[in-house]
Amino acid sequence: MGVPRLAWSMSVLAPLAVAATDLVGKVMPPYPDGLDELGGSCVSESADPARVCDYSVGVLAAPAARIDGDPVPRFVVAGQFAGRDGARAQWRITDALPYPTGRTGYYLQFGTCRVNGRDDARVAAIVRQHDTATEWLKDVAWAGRLRLPDGRFEVLEARSVDCINEAYYGL
Repeated sequence: MGVPRLAWSMSVLAPLAVAATDLVGKVMPPYPDGLDELGGSCVSESADPARVCDYSVGVLAAPAARIDGDPVPRFVVAGQFAGRDGARAQWRITDALPYPTGRTGYYLQFGTCRVNGRDDARVAAIVRQHDTATEWLKDVAWAGRLRLPDGRFEVLEARSVDCINEAYYGL
């Protein structure tokens, strides 16, 4: 039992040897060593239900530093649907940006944000999720709008973005 734990410990302590630029153009999964999908959301220019996942926005993370810890977000990625590996969708990564670090309690929110008070379903934002008393979350660490069809992020001024507070008691 000691050898697997030692191997696990060494793997999470190794520095991540992947840069955002290394991800662009690759079809994933499989993901590079030390990364896995933390979550994501489908995006499309089409109203056709068969094309609802033409694109995606998601987060790639490294494993938790401790067995009882959480994965560590590393990149915000955009991808274009590239097929399937069995039941799992594969994405050709069209853009990747480093995930803002040093901010606990911030999570990616997509499709429920506004820019200067106007709804914009293509905005992804890393927002602090902390308050159940306000309808809109305004503490934004990063925000970008997914341009289609190129699948690239247009970085937005974070203070111009707010996102619906899904934990707001009034919803």
